[in-house]
Amino acid sequence: MASEIKVDTISEKTSANGVSIDSVVHKDSAVYPSTADGGALGSASNEWSDLFLADSSVIKFGADQDTTLTHTDGTGLTLNSTNKLCFNDASQFVQGSSATVLSLGATDEIDLTATAIDINGTCDISGTFSLGGTNMTATATELNLLDGGTSVGSSITLADADGFIVNDGGTMKTIPASDISTYAGGGITAASQWRLTTTFTGDATPIASNLEEADTDGYGTLGSSMTQSSGIFTFPSTGYWLIEFRAEFYYNGDSRYTQIYIQTTTDNSSYDTAALSTDSITQAETNETSAHTLASFLFDVTSTSTHKVRFSLAQSDDSGTVNGNTSQNTTSMTFIRLGDT
Repeated sequence: MASEIKVDTISEKTSANGVSIDSVVHKDSAVYPSTADGGALGSASNEWSDLFLADSSVIKFGADQDTTLTHTDGTGLTLNSTNKLCFNDASQFVQGSSATVLSLGATDEIDLTATAIDINGTCDISGTFSLGGTNMTATATELNLLDGGTSVGSSITLADADGFIVNDGGTMKTIPASDISTYAGGGITAASQWRLTTTFTGDATPIASNLEEADTDGYGTLGSSMTQSSGIFTFPSTGYWLIEFRAEFYYNGDSRYTQIYIQTTTDNSSYDTAALSTDSITQAETNETSAHTLASFLFDVTSTSTHKVRFSLAQSDDSGTVNGNTSQNTTSMTFIRLGDT
């Protein structure tokens, strides 16, 4: 047989099996090899230039044509069924895994490179999510909580080491709860009470002795207590302090006035009367009659070394008695720190 045959025109078939030229059959408007897998279109050194196919044409692959690539007119190409378009090996692919789901598969990583990536729809991440090289370890519940999508749960007891999330000048940070209390002023952080333990008569400027911090009947101190020396009280910390002074008097007769004074200094030297309260005693049924007087003052303590307080009292009759008791508060002083100065 000749090694090469050139034919300008074949006008009719010579047999029912079509025209066969070098194992290539032309029959019924089709060209195919005479046996399955029996020929190639072009070669490694003799390539065809262009391939032109009609609208809706189909390229079928495999002996049973299980994989097809169809021209979808005006749209593109359609790979049939759930077959995959693979890269490198079968583990890396694009697949229409169902009529509504498109799957991308890779052995290790899928790398999307673009100026912007726009995702429209629900995003479900079942593995580890990394942002800027940092793994995001927050759970969906935690993210919903930050977004306000979770209802208020049960109460907890906050501790200083517990964390709060804040926007620090555009940078999100977790800070300890102790920072919140410092910024907010901490609320009431100190409170204590003192009292006169022994009864005396007459005046006192100031009450300089027989003073003690209350210590009976379940008394409790909040924070650090006040301290005193010869009736001069020193604050444990700066801040706005509420000071209350209550005194109980009794007298067997009439007393035109019973007065108490809260006296403060801002230089640890000179004292001024910051609060004054006055009462009187009118004797009832020839017996000792009592009266009590209450004064209060809000003191801005900006220095614990210069800002101090003392307590004084006066009576119109020096025979009047100031009641003191070591078991209960009769004449007493209360100190409550309300907040930062």
